Amino acid sequence: MTKIDKYIVFSILNAILLITVIFNTVINFYLFVLAMIVLGVFCNILIKRNIINVNKQGKKYFFGVTFPQIINGFFLINYLTGMNPTRETYCFKNMISEVGSVRSHEKGKTTYIYLSGNAYEYSYMTRSFLIDYKRMLFKNQITYTFERGIFGLKIRKDFEFAFNENCLEK
Repeated sequence: MTKIDKYIVFSILNAILLITVIFNTVINFYLFVLAMIVLGVFCNILIKRNIINVNKQGKKYFFGVTFPQIINGFFLINYLTGMNPTRETYCFKNMISEVGSVRSHEKGKTTYIYLSGNAYEYSYMTRSFLIDYKRMLFKNQITYTFERGIFGLKIRKDFEFAFNENCLEK
């Protein structure tokens, strides 16, 4: 396997793990981005001081493949060791989006939701769903099933949409 082949295969693997594992972990988006920047700078300092040896693969390969793989590995271990499922139920409203130009534009609901009590305000992937909008149609309540992984991070394992008349007032 050549270096380019490894780069492609591991990049695809990292993208799959990002979508299936990290997006289901309940984390503050801004804190996550800050942690990735700090870790990147820290690794760069360690590489310059020759504590981390990247001569064989190169710095681009390290930051393009190895570094994301280490991060994904951390979240994968946390995801696979999830235990003690808990269920949380919230009323929700869909985000409204506008698309189009000045002369013709449309408004419509998206699959991004706002939870009652502003729950999980900065955990965007907890409130975003890459699913068919029809599953959410005419629903206003969501029940999450969360587990806690070995590293203490909360994981969204399942969710279910329902209609609840009590949520109409909120």
